[in-house]
Amino acid sequence: MTSPSDGSTVESALTDLVRDYDKRWSSLDCVALGDLWERDDPAPIYVGDEYAAPLIGADELERHWARVAGRLSSATVTSTLHEFDVVDDTVVRAIVLSRWRLAGIEGDAERTGASWITWLLVWRAERLRIFHQMESQVHLSE
Repeated sequence: MTSPSDGSTVESALTDLVRDYDKRWSSLDCVALGDLWERDDPAPIYVGDEYAAPLIGADELERHWARVAGRLSSATVTSTLHEFDVVDDTVVRAIVLSRWRLAGIEGDAERTGASWITWLLVWRAERLRIFHQMESQVHLSE
């Protein structure tokens, strides 16, 4: 599958991706999280509030997941697909609201929060793969 054209197929693939993302985060399976990403073409890019500069390339992404795995003892992540669009024949853009609870290995108090995530995705092996993620924490008034 190169790129399905109907929105229901794209939405179904994104729903599966969000479910896998939450499951892998909540089990702290950083190797499996890395598997949600395109590795080569285009080069993966992660932009997050915790870094001064974007992480570009599979090697930097691997180091990111190793840092995450080394710092956390537990996680609970629940995300919701907010909206998406098919940019062209190969690229899908999605906006996700992710709510999380994280505990560090050093026994710190659990941290809770939410982040808006923008994904750019490509079709690979009949599923969507992330190649660009921009994430920013949001302070909800709930």
